[in-house]
Amino acid sequence: MDKLLFRCHSIGALLSEPKLKADKEAGKLSETAKTLVESMWLKNNFGYREIITTDAMTKGLKLEQDSMALVQSVLKGAFRIKNRKQLSNDYLIGTPDIILTDYVEDIKTCYNLRTFFEAEPTKLYLTQAQCYMALTGRKSYRLIYCLVPNTDEAIIKECERVAWQYGRDYENQDYIDHCTQIKLNNDCIKSIPPMQRVKIFEFSYDESVMDMLYKKVELARGYYLTL
Repeated sequence: MDKLLFRCHSIGALLSEPKLKADKEAGKLSETAKTLVESMWLKNNFGYREIITTDAMTKGLKLEQDSMALVQSVLKGAFRIKNRKQLSNDYLIGTPDIILTDYVEDIKTCYNLRTFFEAEPTKLYLTQAQCYMALTGRKSYRLIYCLVPNTDEAIIKECERVAWQYGRDYENQDYIDHCTQIKLNNDCIKSIPPMQRVKIFEFSYDESVMDMLYKKVELARGYYLTL
């Protein structure tokens, strides 16, 4: 497994620092990094993988095209087509959302107005940006957060879930108020101008980050062989 490849969306865990100063100075892997490697070992040897699905993730998958259309209407330029091709090098493997002539882009669909308002690049996203640029040869990257209304089906499902909290008493005023607010939270998105429903963060390629990351990959591969 000397050519164990790490996925761009999770490889940022390798850059987390150990808690002990001595381990940090010695260049050792953090416990977070070890957990990532251990998860890969369990999957490769036993097919074991923990599947996590949330409402936010479901919305992101179902409304991916809506978000892409929103981005296209706001940024314009070259027509964006979802990339389906998996890219790799000697260290990384990943599938960027959009590959343009000068940019590689990732589009994230926010769950609601609050999550859009608070959206900022995480450390994992910052590392993922560098990895996608390394795989595509692009020197510029855009992380784009989008706010689009959820589907009627999703809103009905959320209200049904709330109904269980009230014993499926659909005449309960608290239930009615709760569902009214759920619908309002979704409907208010439609009144926000498209330009205000897109947040863009741009990054440039940093070779030093990738050099450091590749060294961490070598350490991680060594740890993998000890499991």
